[in-house]
Amino acid sequence: MRTPYRNSGLDSPYLRRMLKALDYLWRHLDASVSLERLAEEACLSPYHFHRVYHALMAETVGETRQRLLLHRAAGELGGSPLPLLRVAARAGYGSAAAFIRAFSQAYGESPGRYRKRRAFIVRQNRESLMHEVSMLKQQQGLRVLMRRHRGSYMEIGQAFGALQAISAGHEAGEAPGRVFAMFLDDPEQISAAELRSIACVTAPAGWEDKALPEGFEWGEIPAGEYACAMHLGPYAELKTTWDWLYRHWLPDSGQVPGDVPCIEEYLNSPYDTAPKDLRTRLMLSLA
Repeated sequence: MRTPYRNSGLDSPYLRRMLKALDYLWRHLDASVSLERLAEEACLSPYHFHRVYHALMAETVGETRQRLLLHRAAGELGGSPLPLLRVAARAGYGSAAAFIRAFSQAYGESPGRYRKRRAFIVRQNRESLMHEVSMLKQQQGLRVLMRRHRGSYMEIGQAFGALQAISAGHEAGEAPGRVFAMFLDDPEQISAAELRSIACVTAPAGWEDKALPEGFEWGEIPAGEYACAMHLGPYAELKTTWDWLYRHWLPDSGQVPGDVPCIEEYLNSPYDTAPKDLRTRLMLSLA
């Protein structure tokens, strides 16, 4: 996560206000939400709301909304038969041309080429999709600040947005926290609305004694051995690498999964990285 500001943290008087605005933005993603309405949710003057938002989130409201809508569009292009015009409309674009320009700029390829590439990957045999797997021995649990999410895994960004509002309070020059997610359920077996996941970030020393706002809690990334595969590209494509790990690598490895949920570590940030350049470490617990 980017942390260029010192305006936030657990003691920020603006944190709860901004969480209300973020929650409203997520619940009304398909509507054209005005800055005035978000300012009202945050109980801030419209003249100052956006400056506070940008300071805490390191992006504008417009950038947040476009990033979330294009992320959803990438998932729809790769996993549904929705026509391009319908995907464009759901992403808030009045024409296919405008959507194609925006998507191409963000993802480095046109929506049509992206959809064809995703379909091609799904059809490929196991040799074409091999990933390098490394073993990671985590000697002790890693303390993390957590925000739970219930719903589609594609929407866990809502929980990460709340963590971003807090973690932006790191001291100037301090390295940003490591960012993880834990996924507790199998999306092939449980409806999207009931899926459980947890967004996590390591916090600066000294935060353990501070009172946490409602909806946040302490937890850990458990100690143990993990089989790790690196995924390069949009978050909407992570399922392809997880499927390969479970369907091909695990049966051939002779390993047995451990009693820890699926974990992802995000090695760079969607706030300042193009989707095609995102790097994610997938961590499969071993017994």
